[in-house]
Amino acid sequence: MLGLILVVDDDPDMRLVLREHLEPEGFDVVDAANGAEMRAVIDQKKVDLVILDLQLPDEDGLHLAKVLREKTDAGIVMLTGKGTTVDMVVGLEVGADDYVAKPFKSRELLARIRSVLRRTKETRSAKPGTGGGIVKFQGWRFESAFQRLTSPQGEDTVLTAGESRLLQTLIDNAGQTVERDTLHREALGYDMQANSRNIDVLVGRLRRKLDYDGSKENLINSVRGIGYEFTGKIDHN
Repeated sequence: MLGLILVVDDDPDMRLVLREHLEPEGFDVVDAANGAEMRAVIDQKKVDLVILDLQLPDEDGLHLAKVLREKTDAGIVMLTGKGTTVDMVVGLEVGADDYVAKPFKSRELLARIRSVLRRTKETRSAKPGTGGGIVKFQGWRFESAFQRLTSPQGEDTVLTAGESRLLQTLIDNAGQTVERDTLHREALGYDMQANSRNIDVLVGRLRRKLDYDGSKENLINSVRGIGYEFTGKIDHN
């Protein structure tokens, strides 16, 4: 089994289409028509990835993405029927790992699913000494193997796989500017498309999590027209 995928969509035809795309590729698939059914599945099963429709009749996908982030470490790929930049950015803001706009090509969807699954599995299986160790900087503690960031006050925050890989890449290149397309490839697992804002949204999410006390201390600097630089002082002791 390549992984258990939960499809959350109120359209039975869409659920069937996704099942027919995914099962022949070796995935196990369960589905849910609404938020209540989604909660029942994640309470009973260890889901590897959730394909979540942005627009549902009872609860919208943005709220359900937040619920998923609180209850599971599964990857999240959002489906949006509008395909607008605003919808996509908001989806990433609330914790989705990626998005696909309807109508989608099955090859593109499969590529995005495999990319998210690969990132989440690599992060889960990371071992200390192989990029998955503990890094301390300015009172912070980052454990990439567990996607966990602990503030100087001892408060834990769980990162998404993309946020964790982004932070690891920035730390690995501390004091150096890392180009946006490099960060995009490392964090999201595929090359950046023209005019994509995905990596900027991801950086914004990470910055907010690093601003634990509202001080607005900037540990990730923007380098205009190029990319981003990690400026935190790493504790090597």
